[in-house]
Amino acid sequence: MRLAVMQPYFLPYIGYFQLMAAADRFVFLDDVNYINRGWINRNRLRTPQGPAWFTLPLIGASQNRLICELDIKPDDGWKRSLERTISTTYSKAPCYAEVFPLFQGFLAAASGNLAQFLSQNLQEVAAWLGLATQFVPSSSIYPKGELKGQHRILDICLREGVDTYVNPPGGRELYDSPVFTTAGVELQFLKPELKNLQLGSVGDDGPVLSILDLMMYNSQELLRQAACTFQVETACPTSPLS
Repeated sequence: MRLAVMQPYFLPYIGYFQLMAAADRFVFLDDVNYINRGWINRNRLRTPQGPAWFTLPLIGASQNRLICELDIKPDDGWKRSLERTISTTYSKAPCYAEVFPLFQGFLAAASGNLAQFLSQNLQEVAAWLGLATQFVPSSSIYPKGELKGQHRILDICLREGVDTYVNPPGGRELYDSPVFTTAGVELQFLKPELKNLQLGSVGDDGPVLSILDLMMYNSQELLRQAACTFQVETACPTSPLS
């Protein structure tokens, strides 16, 4: 079994979903600290002036709190504003008529606990992409204790009894391959296919914007194929990664 672990993000880029597709089971790491101005509750859309941010407003967001401890701000007009922004931005996109109602549904469900909403939202997009991955929130399944970094990840792998852990490219600087090899877990890294994706998006920024952008410009079938277009490579088992 192949396992992947990532913090839950709001409508992330397609590489996030390629990681899902590469795993048999995907753990939402929601009991780690929230990151200000990160990707957890915001992402980017396409505008004539270039990429622009859209955000889920939170109550008392702080890097001293865990993702699973935060709540989405009650609607005081921000949902209508965000809906108007998405509509204005993508009204002429080829898949707008099919995708905009989906976004309206996502927005209507945006309330209460942030981690629960993100987990559900990501699973809905994954289902739309046809991914059969199993999902689980780390905060309710795996005791954290004093474990941090790669030791926390390895503990989750061992509890799940998996033989392979697949990680995004950035993990090369975070994980020591011999530690995983000694524990009987093969460490692999995803190589997302972005530049070579045959997508109908306009411009080079398309694949690294929110998945919402690609959904607006590409058919569901094309994106299902793109979500499964990636490679994985195994880390060297004899020396630490640099």
